[in-house]
Amino acid sequence: MASIGLLSLPLSLVWAWRGFWPVLVYWALEMLALDMALRVSMGRRFESQTVRVTESQVSLVTRTRRGETQAVFARHWAKVRLVGARSAQSRSRLTIESRGRAVEVGGFLTEEDRRRLAARLRTVVGGMNESPPLEVNSTVGDPSR
Repeated sequence: MASIGLLSLPLSLVWAWRGFWPVLVYWALEMLALDMALRVSMGRRFESQTVRVTESQVSLVTRTRRGETQAVFARHWAKVRLVGARSAQSRSRLTIESRGRAVEVGGFLTEEDRRRLAARLRTVVGGMNESPPLEVNSTVGDPSR
């Protein structure tokens, strides 16, 4: 952050010296906005979600700066649901639901990644009243395959 400010400040000072003093105001606002964006981004770097599917249950562990939460569903009654975006500016929602509870999964993913995850979870979790056999697949979680 400091290096960007130190590189752009001399140029702003040159323009201010030539009479374009509002450049300094815009430079300061730009540096403030960049600082805020970097702080938000760095604060979210440790957020994660882990989905674990066993023969009997589906568990979702969500880790944030505030701590860790866990939701556990009976696999036989769990349902994976992808609700489409209501408009072009909004995003879809991927949830795991069971017995009136719903937990959002992959809220930080892109639309394409969310659709891919939904398809994979449907394959592994199945729908309500169906529990497809679990297979050991070495390609899950390995982006090189």
